Amino acid sequence: MKKSNQHLTFGTLKFIPLGGNGQVTKNMFLYETKKDILIVDCGMGFPPETMFGIDMVIPDISYLKDKRHKIRGILITHGHEDHIGALPFIIPQLNVPIYATKLTCGLINVRLKERNVTKFRLINIEPKQRIPLGGFEAQPFHVTHSIPDSVGYVIRTSAGTFVHTGDFKFDWTPVDGKKPDTDTLAKVGQEGILALMTDSLRSEKPGSTLSETVVGESFREVMKKSSGRVLITTFSSNISRMKQAMEASQETGRKVAIVGRSMENNCAVAQKLGFLIFPPGLVIPVEEINELPDNNQTLIIAGSQGQAGSALTRIAEGDHKLVFIKSGDEIIFSADPIPGNQDAVYWLIDKLTSLGARVHYSDITSDFHVSGHGAADDLLLMISLTKPKYLVPISGMYRQMKQLSFLASEKGMDKSSIFVIEEGAILEFSNGSAKVSGNIPTNNIFVDGLGVGDVGNVVLRDRQLLAEEGIVVVIVTWDKGKKLIIGDPDIVSRGFVYMKEAGGLISETKNEVKRIFKGLKTPEQHILREKIVDRLEKFLYKKTQRRPMVLPVVVEI
Repeated sequence: MKKSNQHLTFGTLKFIPLGGNGQVTKNMFLYETKKDILIVDCGMGFPPETMFGIDMVIPDISYLKDKRHKIRGILITHGHEDHIGALPFIIPQLNVPIYATKLTCGLINVRLKERNVTKFRLINIEPKQRIPLGGFEAQPFHVTHSIPDSVGYVIRTSAGTFVHTGDFKFDWTPVDGKKPDTDTLAKVGQEGILALMTDSLRSEKPGSTLSETVVGESFREVMKKSSGRVLITTFSSNISRMKQAMEASQETGRKVAIVGRSMENNCAVAQKLGFLIFPPGLVIPVEEINELPDNNQTLIIAGSQGQAGSALTRIAEGDHKLVFIKSGDEIIFSADPIPGNQDAVYWLIDKLTSLGARVHYSDITSDFHVSGHGAADDLLLMISLTKPKYLVPISGMYRQMKQLSFLASEKGMDKSSIFVIEEGAILEFSNGSAKVSGNIPTNNIFVDGLGVGDVGNVVLRDRQLLAEEGIVVVIVTWDKGKKLIIGDPDIVSRGFVYMKEAGGLISETKNEVKRIFKGLKTPEQHILREKIVDRLEKFLYKKTQRRPMVLPVVVEI
């Protein structure tokens, strides 16, 4: 692959992924010079099932805390949660302007207000607009993805010109009719690109990713053939799928109901901004949909990832006040499971199937979902258009970033010009050259209910232990003056043994606690608790081969 030797004036710039590299989600990337910092995207991560009780994971911005004065803004590429979901938690800490296209601004506005964030600067930008940001100049260019109004950015700096693609594929027949802006890419490629930071999620897939229009045709076919209801679930931000489902419903004589708060909010925003246009009467309240015959109903439902409390999960559990599954329903999963969500999604599919529905999902058919990410040929086309001196795969698992490096080197790019870096790595560009110059410490910041960052790995380990082994609470009343236990210790077991059927073990445990206190002088409270934990952990493991969490409570009188 031919390299361009044209570059802008030289300086020094650091590129640092705070998320997005090595785990797909939680996208957040820094471009830093001596005087300025520019952030691209601010996304959330989806916690695996082992992160008990965690709602989401957000990037660690500790590195930025003493550099706020340098931050010129946050550029957002598109409105998916893994690119905007952390804004409600990070904007109050940084208080910097957010730049995004019209639909993305609308979705961000909803997210911020849902979390009661009222002080923010949200600036609407247009593709090809040149935006001065301190020592940077950013120029958005239109890309096709699974959500409209997506962009990448040309970022011009004293160190050189960078192209940050965001999530993309080359869709030549997009649902909204807006084709990818290859002209801008080719033009800046001729001017000279120092580095290309590109989506790499589907690098393992050969060929090109299919157009979104394929999905619309599949929706029409199933709606024509089905004598029952058609329920479609997808990401709540997938406006293109909503549009296709509505168009197919209109053509086949079906009315549409939107089910799920996030889906309703995003639909309202997209309609208000002109990205969802449908005739009056096509979309009706879910309260009215059941008045129609089954073959005149389409329901677009939130919860494609099996999220606890989502509309589709509540429907599957029979806990939704208006929608219940019945025999003859056709349910379409128009989304693939995000890594870590597979078990929840398959549980949901099993549950829906057991209730009598016919469920269409990606393991049995590829008709109802196409990726918004470019496959191998799309990625190579991006490299060919931009002709970068350096290539930096981003927004993928490590194996996917590495696979893109293999593809590029097989096409002639020098291996030394490709940098596969993980979260926290510092990639430094200076005088037209690049090297990894170090790394910054990063941690997952957990959001649990209203708490942000107050749950760490120690708490998660405790939660995992509780889930796997249970808890034993030991309550002892200790007469400090007489140096003896008052009465028998109380033992409470939860998730360890069923107390009504384990009377012998509970009795032995009480006796073991009494033995701990025999002959003790008046120790401090913390020493008493440590002795109880140490002795009972060993005792209970010997008796049961299990290691419950032992929680001692010593009441002194």
